[in-house]
Amino acid sequence: MASSRTIPHLTRLMRRVNAKATQELLGVNLKQVAMLAALRDQGELPQTSLCDMMKTTQNTVVTWLNELEDAGFITRVRDPEDRRKHNVAMTPKGEAALEHAESELRRLEDEALSALTADERTQLRRLVTKALDG
Repeated sequence: MASSRTIPHLTRLMRRVNAKATQELLGVNLKQVAMLAALRDQGELPQTSLCDMMKTTQNTVVTWLNELEDAGFITRVRDPEDRRKHNVAMTPKGEAALEHAESELRRLEDEALSALTADERTQLRRLVTKALDG
């Protein structure tokens, strides 16, 4: 594959998976999966930390958090040391939703990458992560 075609091919693959990764299938949307995963990995976090992690604005994160809170997936509490700030924590219902969504995403990923061996999948994940971090 010519290097100038790599990005278009990855985009097509991503679109194929995203088309199947609907909120109906996952129970949450992809941005909610990312927020819940951040809370699982980091524990309770200030809203401002989520803005930094998600690389988006405070207003956008508040909108996303409102959706998650309405669904019962997170709770927000005032920071006892600075009442202007809110800390966010995942609920057991949020943990269950994330577990289900990640299971479905793994299945979709396995389906999309079925032509690759297990070693090739591992290498692809490592390379994509490296490209994103670099």
